[in-house]
Amino acid sequence: MQKLFFEPAWDKAIAPADRKKIMDHFKQQTKQLQGGAHLSFLWNARNHKGEHLITVLIHNFEDINFCLHNTVISYYEQGKQPVNATFSLPWEIAGNTSMPWTFIFSETNVTNTDPQYAIWN
Repeated sequence: MQKLFFEPAWDKAIAPADRKKIMDHFKQQTKQLQGGAHLSFLWNARNHKGEHLITVLIHNFEDINFCLHNTVISYYEQGKQPVNATFSLPWEIAGNTSMPWTFIFSETNVTNTDPQYAIWN
């Protein structure tokens, strides 16, 4: 059975309304998605540097741990050219676990390499 995990820093800092949105999204997505790893869009923002902050639920539907290390991810926003960037997570996501995470798309991690995963808004 799929479980929802909040990284400890997230667990302490997340607003109750955002936690509810994530939990609702988790319940909906785990009914629709199966197998492998999926990045499911939650929301986006921009910081003071103009970087895209893309918050997703990372779903690992496998029985084994999932690792993102130097992984290229595309972000597709309606009507705009996708942005590809390289990311690494500081740990693995346990099997049958979903976890919220924010990817920061900045000029320092943009790449022209083909993506391994995509986030659709």
